[in-house]
Amino acid sequence: MNKKKKVMVIDDDKEFLDEMVETLSLTGYDPVSVSESINVVKKVIQAKPNIILLDLKMDKKSGFKVASELMAKPETKDIPIIAITGVFTHQEHRLLMKVCNIKNCIIKPINPLDVIHLIEKSV
Repeated sequence: MNKKKKVMVIDDDKEFLDEMVETLSLTGYDPVSVSESINVVKKVIQAKPNIILLDLKMDKKSGFKVASELMAKPETKDIPIIAITGVFTHQEHRLLMKVCNIKNCIIKPINPLDVIHLIEKSV
């Protein structure tokens, strides 16, 4: 039996988290949701996800900072990150994403099936 791929969704928008968890569950993934950016690196290390969906604009700590912290840890540096944003859409943000080891980006509002397709390509 194939083990389900674990997808961690990090976003401070509770409604978005609920929608993504439902979509991921219905499409055969094992979703883990995190609604705050504090202590997120520790949570990633504990959960050991196959891929991370990461909101770039959160209250306490930006997704760029989270991605940078994940990139600095041996346990998390190789986990693919897909950024999700409705704010950081300019070319300079794309460069910053690359520096933070973010592989792909989806612009909000999103189509959940586009996210699933991108996950399939990334893991």
